Amino acid sequence: MNKFNLKKSMGTMKVSIMMFLTVVIFLGLITGCSSKELDEGQSRKTLIIADQFGLAYAPIEIMKQMRYLEKALTECGLEDVEIKWQKFGNTVAIREAMLSGSLDIGFIGIPPFLLALDNGMPWRIMTGLSESKVSLITKDENIKTLNELSKDNRIILPQPGSIQHILLMMASEKAFGDAHKFDEQLIALSHPDGVVAFTSGNATQLHFTTPPFIQSDLKVEGAHEILSGQDAFGDDFTFIVGVCQASLYNDQKTYQAFLSALEQSFDFMEKSPDEAYLILSESYEYSTAEIKEYLSPDQMHFGAEVKGVERFVKFMRETNQLKSDYDNDALFWSNK
Repeated sequence: MNKFNLKKSMGTMKVSIMMFLTVVIFLGLITGCSSKELDEGQSRKTLIIADQFGLAYAPIEIMKQMRYLEKALTECGLEDVEIKWQKFGNTVAIREAMLSGSLDIGFIGIPPFLLALDNGMPWRIMTGLSESKVSLITKDENIKTLNELSKDNRIILPQPGSIQHILLMMASEKAFGDAHKFDEQLIALSHPDGVVAFTSGNATQLHFTTPPFIQSDLKVEGAHEILSGQDAFGDDFTFIVGVCQASLYNDQKTYQAFLSALEQSFDFMEKSPDEAYLILSESYEYSTAEIKEYLSPDQMHFGAEVKGVERFVKFMRETNQLKSDYDNDALFWSNK
């Protein structure tokens, strides 16, 4: 078993922007399949939570291993609720699951959240989760900046419309005055599969990724960063947020129990870092020293605050990826 618990498959598929947006639009049209509101007096039987690959989701792993959510639910008289944890390779799968009623809470990047919202997905942000280093890595020693990329280069990232893609567009607009310059040069792969493709493929392939996958890429001879997410964005930004639909938000006991458990996870990671490193090293199959390095302040920051949403909305509106502007009432669930 490798460190990513995945088969080293080299199956890849180049995904166009139009195909991706078509899927998003389709999903927005089938909101009638979304999970139903609980009837008055009806008890929730399950709480299903999904995240994705990478250390940006570390607090969710801490919550799971420390059983904070079970304790929080019990304190609210919801000890009979069954908790199910899922992991997906991209946000399309999270949206599909939530629309079908088979998912309650998902953790995704801000741009995919906005794209789906703009196409009718009835969800809002419930919490921030993490800020993360994001790096565009190449192993071609002749490439130092985006300016050296040619039409032969391919950029591996999770999917069109992902936060990596929007950051690439921001950087492309700054460098070339053309946000869409690299749209036809993308390869959509999960982070773990992206590492396999980057390390075993030729030097024309670059990888736009996050810890611990950045560190895996940089072990390849000649590999180096040519663009950081912060440079592309121009400021700090939240990398991952937690989202849900009204069906979960209106179930305030469960909603607040989850937020309480997440706050306990943040608190544990801050006050007991060595214990957190040990838990995460066992979960992610890295040494505690590696986990400590990957979660260092220059790599990761965890917390409920959400940064940068307004800038993402503005940029995506200006580049015609969003049809509408959105204020906080449309983006965030408020405290009842």
